[in-house]
Amino acid sequence: MNRRRFLANVASSAFVLGCPTFPGRAGERFDLAVLKPLWAKRLEKVASGGQIPIIDIESSCNPNKLDIDEFIKTMDRQGIALSALSADLPKGDWEKGKRWSNLSHKLMEKAADRFIPTSNGGVDPAWTKDPDGFLDNTFQHAQEDGYPLLGEFEFRHYPSPRQVKRGEFDRDVAIPIDGPQGERLFRFGSETGLPFQIHYEVEEALLAPLETMLSKYPKAKAIWCHLAQIRYGERVRSYNPGYVAGLLERFPNLYFDLAFGTYDSFYGPSAQRHARIWKDSERLEPAWADLIVRNPWRFLSAIDLGGDRIDSFEEWAQKHREFLNALPDAETRRIVANGSAWNLLFQEKRVF
Repeated sequence: MNRRRFLANVASSAFVLGCPTFPGRAGERFDLAVLKPLWAKRLEKVASGGQIPIIDIESSCNPNKLDIDEFIKTMDRQGIALSALSADLPKGDWEKGKRWSNLSHKLMEKAADRFIPTSNGGVDPAWTKDPDGFLDNTFQHAQEDGYPLLGEFEFRHYPSPRQVKRGEFDRDVAIPIDGPQGERLFRFGSETGLPFQIHYEVEEALLAPLETMLSKYPKAKAIWCHLAQIRYGERVRSYNPGYVAGLLERFPNLYFDLAFGTYDSFYGPSAQRHARIWKDSERLEPAWADLIVRNPWRFLSAIDLGGDRIDSFEEWAQKHREFLNALPDAETRRIVANGSAWNLLFQEKRVF
């Protein structure tokens, strides 16, 4: 999209909830040079209200069930300055032949200063039934539309706690990260510099393949979602703060998002607390907290909304605030809340 045309559109557009709008037609390119000052102004405004502004680097939704206006109101109440909200293509849409959602364009049309355009999430069925076709679509849209961030790719994913309660086990995803699709994703990320997110359960047998890919593609910016989320403790021995510290030292382009459950969150099939970062309901395990304090620019705030909990946005945002407040110093909180994401997108170490 022509930059002058974009600026003219933003200047002349109607405002929705006081938000500058963006032409939301499919095919319009997202222009980071234009969006950067809008985002900075939004972050500064939230900070001026007394809250540390949060950049939510990882959330997704069923685009057919999203009330964008209500979502924006919740963002404003909770101090979520920016949201990288990606679309999970619904099963019904996929079965009807739809292969891509232009949710990001709709979000930018509503509020260009509040959303980070993020490509569709790699989830069932689009990713599991036709992974190469999904990658084809992702790469095409990323290049043609100018997405600055790729959504979450589920390489190894157990059914979520909520799905287990409902008896839904079709989300038991296992796509080898060092297989053909992993190779394509890491290569694309390495060649374009676009960050991408991976859901990758913590298990001993899965660690070496991931390390192989990180070694093979050192320029790929991978965000490993859900630090210290372990659903079966007996299946992993070496994953701990020391191991993660070693990964951060060896792989400068590896990041972790900080979306996980509370201390009281249990994973049904294993009956284990799967957020291992907590010491109790209010305090973090000292070793995990120290890891974040020593490497704050590598850890990213995330709310981790999903299609079946989009109505719990307020609650999940509050829980993430509780985590941030549990970090031992204010500067780490600010970097994790927004500085690390800003640096990831713009290679500029700035906090708000």
